[in-house]
Amino acid sequence: MKYRDPISVIHNLIRKGDYHSLSDTLDIAYNSKGRSASNKVAICFGYSVLADIYGQDNPVDALQANDRARQMYPGDKGLLQGEIDFLKEFVESHKDELGDEDYAIIQVIVILIKSLVPVSQKEVANKICEPLGQNKINQSHAIKTESKASIQLRQMGQVLHLKLKPEQRTAIAKELTPHLPALIKAAEKIGLFDELRREKNKNKKS
Repeated sequence: MKYRDPISVIHNLIRKGDYHSLSDTLDIAYNSKGRSASNKVAICFGYSVLADIYGQDNPVDALQANDRARQMYPGDKGLLQGEIDFLKEFVESHKDELGDEDYAIIQVIVILIKSLVPVSQKEVANKICEPLGQNKINQSHAIKTESKASIQLRQMGQVLHLKLKPEQRTAIAKELTPHLPALIKAAEKIGLFDELRREKNKNKKS
């Protein structure tokens, strides 16, 4: 398959319902440099379609698709609302399986989601993300056995964390350090502190 014209390829694959090829095409277009405005529109639309197809049956890929669609327009309120609504639906559907550690991971996920929101939109983003906020930790309970939902949440955090540049991961890790131990533990679970540790070890050697 040729990828010279991602716009027509994306729309043709959506019409055909070939979502496996659509995912591959979108990933290539997403990772390409110098995207045009029309390409960004097509990528955003394609990932939004994929997010709906994956839904709650494939939540990790669905969250990533939602997030990649939003990355085309980081300040778009509607795209952010859609991503948060998806996460809220996941949490509501699995609330009986989630414990304190899971809600801490959810908070870290929200921080990661908001990390690329433009400064001018931070207040709006905070309001949209508020339902998944701090009070959830105190309302939850300890669950000894890790559920499938717990594993999926950790994978969601890892997917979002990997999209960031090393300096962005380091900045968020430093931002979390003064906060609740639960958040730090959650961030460690998804590897957010790995970059900060590498930076510290590098400084020690030098």
